[in-house]
Amino acid sequence: MKRIYLLCLFIIGACCNGNICAQTSIPDTLLFVFKLHGQTRKYEMSFRKQSDTLRIDWRILRNLHWQKGSYLMTPASQETGNTWCFLQPVDKENRLLSTNETAYILSRQAYKELKKSGTFHYNQTVYKKGNKKGEALGCPLIHCVDQTEGAEVWILDNESLPIVWKMQNNPLNVNWQVDHPSAVYKDPIEVVVHRGANYLAPENTLPSAYAALAHGATWIELDVRKSKDGVLYNLHDETLDRTTNGKGALADMNSEEVDQLDAGSWFGKEYAGTHVPRIAEMLDSLYGKANVFFDVKRGTPVSDLVKLVRLKGFATNSFFWFADEGMLKEFIRLAPEMKIKVNASDIARLQYWMTVCRPSVVEINPEQITPEFKVFCKTNGIRIMAAIQNGTEEAYRTAIQKEPDLVNLDQPELFEKVLAE
Repeated sequence: MKRIYLLCLFIIGACCNGNICAQTSIPDTLLFVFKLHGQTRKYEMSFRKQSDTLRIDWRILRNLHWQKGSYLMTPASQETGNTWCFLQPVDKENRLLSTNETAYILSRQAYKELKKSGTFHYNQTVYKKGNKKGEALGCPLIHCVDQTEGAEVWILDNESLPIVWKMQNNPLNVNWQVDHPSAVYKDPIEVVVHRGANYLAPENTLPSAYAALAHGATWIELDVRKSKDGVLYNLHDETLDRTTNGKGALADMNSEEVDQLDAGSWFGKEYAGTHVPRIAEMLDSLYGKANVFFDVKRGTPVSDLVKLVRLKGFATNSFFWFADEGMLKEFIRLAPEMKIKVNASDIARLQYWMTVCRPSVVEINPEQITPEFKVFCKTNGIRIMAAIQNGTEEAYRTAIQKEPDLVNLDQPELFEKVLAE
């Protein structure tokens, strides 16, 4: 006898491994919207149990005629399947999947693997838990990324029936999303650290960069200045006095002398001997771990920086800010493909910058982010970065409520705590 498959919260001894959403059922029918080689097709699907077999009944209205069929999954397929079936549904066909195949769900074994380790193996590749957020039917959606070809999936976090709620960037061009009003997808707010995690380690050093990454940062700001002999360093101030045991301007000292300075003792004895890092060293250390925001100080040789960024492989995962508009124009001429950040407090100021360059990011105080500003930025493909350097917990909460694309801050550890609330 058929019965609608319920998404139940089973609390049965060893079957319980982690939090399962409290939603008890799904609608009789879900609408799967497919993007197939540029075409959109909408299939109505229902998940039903027949004895131990999971049956997915589907139908689609084409040329004023309802085409119908089903997929059948055996207990073995439901338990240990490791391959998604991407074969196109065929009218009037009841397709029994092989024991290693599943359709539009994750096998229980793969689901448990995902919950335990943050990864699962499917279609001969590894999917790793990502950082995008979503929910549907009262359940979280677990975002996962194919580590080989970059396909993304959102799995309904329900042990009884972990539906593949959304798939995109599939190399086979078979993508879909369940169209249901309960579904919400949220990209994470990306964290940019201003001078590194400078409440945890000495600013503008490798320890402060690593501390930031440990607390969820995905972007590290580098303040670019040059020494007397033209070596590029990561130093915020024009002079060395505040953050090292040196004296005077960096531009007046040769790199051999700069490399001997102590940039950590002022912060704490455990950081004694930490040096002023060269930009090249920072990029080597961050490669594959973080994106970079370059705050390019006056006097920096723009051509040298552009060459270094290209050499170290950061041309595409970085953006740049120039206080000097003349340097900005030189940068545009030398690196038209690289991204630029501008500062603006309203649409009018942003429109000015759009006459000078093609901004990829705009930095703005959270209080100045209006609905109109957000619409303007989205329309023009500009990402919003909330400026909350030296921010408090309350300032972080305000910024989160504005839903920017990025935040620029000093305390990723505090932002991480507030975000978790």
